[in-house]
Amino acid sequence: MEYDLNNNNNNNNKSKAQKPNFGIMFDIDGVLLRGKTPIPTAAAAMKSLMSANERNYEVPCVFCTNGFGLREVKAATLSEKLGVHVNPDQIVMSQTPLEMFHDFHDKWCLVSGPEHDGGSQKVAESLGFRKIITIERLREAYPYLDWVDRTRWPKHPAENEEAFPAIEAIVMLGEPIRWETNLQLIIDVLVTNGKPNQAPKFDGKQLPVLAVNMDLQWMAKASMPRFGHGAFLVCLENLYKKITGRELIYTALVGKPSEITYEYSQKLIEEIATSANIPQLDTVYAIGDNPLTDIYGANMFNRYLAKKKVEIEKKKLELQMSPRNARRTGRDVEKTDGTRKVVDSHFALHGDITNVRGIKRCKSMLVCTGVYTPTLPTPMKPIDNEEEFEPSISPVPVQMSDDNGVVIDHGHRDLPYTEEMTKADHIVYDVKAAIDKIFELESWCPSDD
Repeated sequence: MEYDLNNNNNNNNKSKAQKPNFGIMFDIDGVLLRGKTPIPTAAAAMKSLMSANERNYEVPCVFCTNGFGLREVKAATLSEKLGVHVNPDQIVMSQTPLEMFHDFHDKWCLVSGPEHDGGSQKVAESLGFRKIITIERLREAYPYLDWVDRTRWPKHPAENEEAFPAIEAIVMLGEPIRWETNLQLIIDVLVTNGKPNQAPKFDGKQLPVLAVNMDLQWMAKASMPRFGHGAFLVCLENLYKKITGRELIYTALVGKPSEITYEYSQKLIEEIATSANIPQLDTVYAIGDNPLTDIYGANMFNRYLAKKKVEIEKKKLELQMSPRNARRTGRDVEKTDGTRKVVDSHFALHGDITNVRGIKRCKSMLVCTGVYTPTLPTPMKPIDNEEEFEPSISPVPVQMSDDNGVVIDHGHRDLPYTEEMTKADHIVYDVKAAIDKIFELESWCPSDD
């Protein structure tokens, strides 16, 4: 881990590269904005990545947040606040990677989640889901399931909708309103295999469950953290286990720090690089303010890339040893002086949709303008802001221990806390210092054209 909190700019002697061989993944809240207010150096940091006319990004970059909502809304907010154009295709919201889950887009999905910034149904539609059943629609179809709030009981005798479709999957996009209703109906669907008008069955295969955003808590205007979607998931997991005796199994957990969110972000960065005629990206830098999400996720993704690199080398060796396989792969092999040379780019994770050699590593950079506060005796510049943070900000918990010395883990059940995974490669003061550090590490600076 490297500390550089002096906000030094050491780019005076950097050589100018025609094309960068790196990309950048920005967290938003605590890195670029706090609430709706820009971090003081954020606009300057973004403009340093652009051409002299500020029309195009010279460095491929995406913006990745655990917040909920429509990408178009977030892109418009960033464009307005930072004074640079941000395309919706550069935005990765917490739920955005669900666009890749095509197998579920034509299944009847029970969708639970927030109602702000477009609402769960509209957001699910934007992701490609076509057969959406909301919690409210399920209540209407089975009027006696939701029974906690007596004011919502049917006023007159009601019948179940017998022709109502069987639910084939559950999609949870974020913390919902009326937790008791959502918990009850989701459990009902799980234990009846999608048919809550039938008796529960505790054996057999569980319905697929897709969950977005695992943050246990987030910071708002209160003096202490508020429950996030991770807290809702804790309730659901424990209720399901108490009732069925089985662990709830997730088909996918989406949002930072999950690998799939970083892989999706990589796909976007590679597509942006292809459109800018950038032939190779070796490194992606992930800039964030939260060790438990941004840094944990970046480090986990770096491990994933290292594993993929080993697999690629193994496949290359197999091709080199097998002329028959080499002939089959065609463009995957180049002939050099009668020998065969495997081309790395065709083993990229997304080699079928990009012309970029695959990213080899992910480096994490932690800034001090959000939820992370360094313990070093370094004077920190205050940020005066009383606005409400968005739900994508999750507080860094003190790693408390009980009387037996057991660490209290605020992470998700399936992503256990380890101190190693929350250590950043570099710690800098703010996003402008992060950009300067990246330019220094890459010996690169923007062109004057």
